[in-house]
Amino acid sequence: MINNVCQSTLVIGYGCSLRCDDGVGQRIANAIAGWENPNVTAIAIPQLTPDLAERLANVDQVIFVDVYLTSTKRAIQIHSLQLAQSGATIGHWYEPQMLLATTQALYGYHPQAWWVMVPGINFELGDSLSSVAERGIEAALEEIEYLLKARGVEPCMKLE
Repeated sequence: MINNVCQSTLVIGYGCSLRCDDGVGQRIANAIAGWENPNVTAIAIPQLTPDLAERLANVDQVIFVDVYLTSTKRAIQIHSLQLAQSGATIGHWYEPQMLLATTQALYGYHPQAWWVMVPGINFELGDSLSSVAERGIEAALEEIEYLLKARGVEPCMKLE
């Protein structure tokens, strides 16, 4: 019998790619997809929506990647996430904690979760990144790679 002994990870990079630094999450997800790690799936989307709950219910861990507006801080932030206390939403906008709570409510399970926040300063229309966001992408990719290795997410080994 062959057993899979690895952790599956979903990376969700989100934000509006037409608003300069707001597209950082999608760029990071696309870069991670290029790593070709069979245990890591990365998706780039404009926003979090409730239909993602099914995907979360089928992984061991999830990493959400987004940008935060800053004028003084220039460092990425990584937060461990817990379930939201309320499932209430405003319009079509969903926070990662609410998506975790939705996953728990629908499937009786939610994966371990982190939120990687990259600093951004330019949210005007366009697709160019500020130097702050560019440095943030590099730092975020390094931190995500470290997080994956620390959690044992290496290419899967099979035991017979």
